[in-house]
Amino acid sequence: MTKTIFCDIDGTILKHRGDIYKNILEPPEILNGVIDKFKEWDKNNYKIILTTGRKEGNRERTKEQLKLLGINYDELIMGLPNGDRILINDKKENGIDYTAYAYNLIRNEGMNNINFNLNTFEKRIEKPWGYEELVEYNKNYVVKKLFMYEGHSCSTQYHELKTETIVVLKGILRIFIGNDLNSLEFKDYMEGDNITIKPYTIHKMMGISDCLYMETSTNELWDVIRLEDDYGRTNQRYNI
Repeated sequence: MTKTIFCDIDGTILKHRGDIYKNILEPPEILNGVIDKFKEWDKNNYKIILTTGRKEGNRERTKEQLKLLGINYDELIMGLPNGDRILINDKKENGIDYTAYAYNLIRNEGMNNINFNLNTFEKRIEKPWGYEELVEYNKNYVVKKLFMYEGHSCSTQYHELKTETIVVLKGILRIFIGNDLNSLEFKDYMEGDNITIKPYTIHKMMGISDCLYMETSTNELWDVIRLEDDYGRTNQRYNI
């Protein structure tokens, strides 16, 4: 089914230089994955509407930048104010799926993590500390079931976008948490205990016993920044 995509420009498809005037006056730089995504959307006959806070008077300059970089689109909406952008649409009568949803991206990170096909992710992933199972992944939220062996732990990490809620189902899970890597506090969570972890909060889970727990989160599966890891793994997205 064809889609209509509303896509921001600066920080999303072009590098945001920290100043709206620099974005206009300096040579544009396209971000990773953008051309491939736009080619994919064009091939699927999606309608692409670009949006930006740039003033209407900069329309021609903006069009020149986009043309120079080979970015094809259908419409260009200028002069949007700062602040949240909210998409409102009606759901079809008796329809199962929502007809409006959003992707939030890290500024200047590009589009490599955008994936409209939700069936391409592995359902079970073996980890050095146990395993995780993807119970539900949709446009709005993710549910995972995780098992951690006694004495093992995931990486010390944080998320830039993702908010997650942990609920312990069996065993004892120790969670280290805080804003400073060198002064994390910890608490042991047992069956029925829960905690919500917000973006940029440093945390690590450790199995005090063999432990089964549930994680419900926003849908940025790839959003993991590792700070330390007992297993020598590099900082790879969606690989905690």
